[in-house]
Amino acid sequence: MQKKLFEFGDLFWVPEFYHAFLRRFMGALYKVFGYHRLWLPELNRFINKAGGTVMDPCAGSGYVNELLMKELNKKDLRFYLSDFMIDKNPEFRERINNLGDDRIHYLEQPIDVLKDNPDFRCPKIFINSFHHFDNEQVAQIFKLNLSHGDDVLVLEYCDNSFMSYVSMLLGPLVAMIMLPFITERRLLLVTAIFTYLIPVVPLMLLWDGIVSSLRCYSNKSIKAVLKDAGFGDVTVTSTFRRSLLYPAGVTAHHIEAPSAAKAE
Repeated sequence: MQKKLFEFGDLFWVPEFYHAFLRRFMGALYKVFGYHRLWLPELNRFINKAGGTVMDPCAGSGYVNELLMKELNKKDLRFYLSDFMIDKNPEFRERINNLGDDRIHYLEQPIDVLKDNPDFRCPKIFINSFHHFDNEQVAQIFKLNLSHGDDVLVLEYCDNSFMSYVSMLLGPLVAMIMLPFITERRLLLVTAIFTYLIPVVPLMLLWDGIVSSLRCYSNKSIKAVLKDAGFGDVTVTSTFRRSLLYPAGVTAHHIEAPSAAKAE
């Protein structure tokens, strides 16, 4: 049932100021709490195995991708970013492409991860986005990638656990504190009104956080989807790491393409 629940951050009709604030808020959380660093061991192993090119098809603002690139210090890497809602906030795409870092590039046109894209057949990384897909969509992602020998790495900062729900309950309070420092000036007034005077934004953030935790895939649920999709022999390696700054912890699931597919 949780897969049928919606998140405001996924809906096109939700006003632009919420999408913009949500992306800036998530970027600020990475910088303050540094939980993206907890993914580095798994990310390094994934990229070393993948070779020189990877893609995040649901990159959002791209903030975390930029932070990870700085931590990786890999010169022979090409990291493509895409997102189906980037046209609502093109400034995020422009910021990434103006970094002057040839290793990372935000595509002008979004890539539909549920369709075959011959020009972008490469290992895929999903950072805090995989839980947005239902079981059928996840099966399609696996078919399109694993059948071409491309591994998939799923990184999530939440999961279906008590500590994750506690962190989500605290999220709206943190957002209210951060709002004046992270909101774009042109959207500051309307965002402030719907945060402090009419607390719509905190309630939407709370809802999205709880639903995200409910929808997160576990090792067991990923294997169940793989089995139903005809990939019963696929290796799924899952890890969980936490820190003092982020006791709720983060998860990483590395889904490895069958060796037969890689040989084709």
